[in-house]
Amino acid sequence: MIAGEKLIIKEVSDIVVKKGDTLYSLAETYGTTVEKLKEWNLLSYDNIYTGQKLLIKAPVIKEVKKGDTLYSLAKKSNTSVEQIKEWNNLTSDTIKIGQQIYLSPSPESFTITVKKGDTLYSLSKKYGVTVVTLKKLNELTSNTIYSGQKLRLN
Repeated sequence: MIAGEKLIIKEVSDIVVKKGDTLYSLAETYGTTVEKLKEWNLLSYDNIYTGQKLLIKAPVIKEVKKGDTLYSLAKKSNTSVEQIKEWNNLTSDTIKIGQQIYLSPSPESFTITVKKGDTLYSLSKKYGVTVVTLKKLNELTSNTIYSGQKLRLN
């Protein structure tokens, strides 16, 4: 580090479950509770899977004020415009006063809508989740998925 240079530490808001992780061990590690982890990740059960993405802190939500832009919000929250667009399912850079914007991952950002041509295999490669995990998370008994279908990634 160069003298006078600022060290920026980005706070972790989501993690990928590793072999041996449990909700209890993750709650202990990140100073939260199992109940909060379940709430933030829309989990109704205690089982988690290797490769699963989990929020480890509450999502940060901001109401858009006059003068806010995706660029200014990204800069203030130490993230990128593309990340904010992904977390909020935005297709353009346009935001409106009063709109609620996630400035960190939301539970919904771990859900995708299947597009024409998608397969479990292509989605597993794109999102870094195994086909087996996708099938477990979505209670699929076959590899057949349909355009428009919602799939959980966590």
